[in-house]
Amino acid sequence: MNNLQKARFAVFAYFTIAGATVTFWAVHIPFVEAKLEITPSAIGTLLLVFGGGALAAIQLVGNLIDRVGSKTATFLAATFMGVMLFFPGLADTPVFLAIALFLLGIGVGATDVAMNAHAVEVEKAYQRPIFSAFHAMWSFGGLIGASLGGLALANNLDMQTTLAAAAIGTLVVAVSMRNWMLPDNPNHKQRDNAEAANKQAEKEKQKVANASNRKVLGYVLFLGAMAAAAAIAEGTGVDWSALHHARILGTSQAQAAAALVAYTGAMGTTRLFIDKLVAAKGRIFVIRFGSVVSAIGTSVVVVSSSSPIALAGWIIAGVGIAGVVPQIFAYSAEVGESTHTGRNMAKVVGITYAGVLAGPALIGFLTELVPLNIAIGLGVVLGLFTAVGTLVITRRSANAKTI
Repeated sequence: MNNLQKARFAVFAYFTIAGATVTFWAVHIPFVEAKLEITPSAIGTLLLVFGGGALAAIQLVGNLIDRVGSKTATFLAATFMGVMLFFPGLADTPVFLAIALFLLGIGVGATDVAMNAHAVEVEKAYQRPIFSAFHAMWSFGGLIGASLGGLALANNLDMQTTLAAAAIGTLVVAVSMRNWMLPDNPNHKQRDNAEAANKQAEKEKQKVANASNRKVLGYVLFLGAMAAAAAIAEGTGVDWSALHHARILGTSQAQAAAALVAYTGAMGTTRLFIDKLVAAKGRIFVIRFGSVVSAIGTSVVVVSSSSPIALAGWIIAGVGIAGVVPQIFAYSAEVGESTHTGRNMAKVVGITYAGVLAGPALIGFLTELVPLNIAIGLGVVLGLFTAVGTLVITRRSANAKTI
C-alpha cells in the first residue's frame, strides 16, 4: 500500500473502533438494568449522560484539531476513548456508571469529530467521493461490538471482562494506526495570517455575506431539525433494540443482542452503496425514501410479537435510515453563502447532536407512560417528519445553493 492507501485504511480502523465502542456498551444495557436494578427511564438518563459527554467533547475538539492537526487529535481522542472503556464494567452503582459513561462519551465524541476531520483530508487527497465508506465502517464496527458482546453474554462472561478486552483492543488499534495517517496540517496560523492581511476588506465582505446568509438561516435550522429527527430515529435502534427484545419479546440477553447485530449490520451494508444511489437518484431521493422505509421498519417492530418479525423490522429500519443523516449533512454544506458553509453546517450538526443527546432519554421517559414497544414508535413519527421535510427542500432548492 502507498501512503494514501495506508491513511484511508487507518481512518477505516478508527471509525471501526469508535462504532464498536458504542455497541460494546449498548449491548450490555439489559445486563446493567438487571445488575443495578434500574428502570428504563433511568437507562434513558444514563444514555443522556453519555450523550452529554459526547456533546461536551464536540464543543472543544475543533480547537484542538486547528492547533495540533487532525492526525494527533484523532490519536489522542481514540486513546482516551480506549482507556475510558475500562470503567463502565467496574461500575457497581448508578452514580459510578453515570460518571464512567460521561467520560466514555467524551472519548467517543472527540474521536468522532477528529476522525471525520481526517477523513475529509483523505477524501480530498483521493479527489473522489469515498466518505460514505468511512461511515459504513462505523456501522460495521457497531456490528463487531454487538456480535462480540452478544457472544460474551452467551458464554456468561461478565461485563467487566468483556469491556476490558474491548478497551485493550481499542488501544492497540489506536496506537498502531497513528503513523499510517496523513501528516498533521494545523491551520490556525494560516487562517490568522490570512485574516490579518487585509482586515478592512475582509470586514466589508463579511458584512455583505452575513446579510445575504441571514436569508437562509431559517432554512438551515429546518435542515437541522430534519437531521435531528432522523438521528433520533437512527439511535432508537442502536439504544433500544436489544432491550426491546429482552423486555417485550422475553428473549435472553444473548438473543437480544441479535437485534442490535441485525440493525447495525443492515445499516453498515447499505452505507456501502449509498454513494452510487446518490449519484443515480440524488440526495433528496435517499433522504425521502430512506426515511419512509425506516418508518415502515420501525412500525413492524412496534407491532411485532415474535423475535423473527422484530428482527425483520430492525433490518428494514436499518436499511432505510442508513443514508439519511449523512446526506442531510452533505446537502446542508452547500446552502447559503460559500463564506458561511462551515457555520451553516455547524448549526445543522449541532442541532443533530442535540437530538442525539435528547432522543434516548425521551424514549426512556415515554416508557413511564406507555410500553417500550409503543415508545419506540416515536421513530415512526420522526421518520415521517423527515420524509415530509424533503417536500420543503424540493420547493426551496430552486433558490438555495445546493448540489
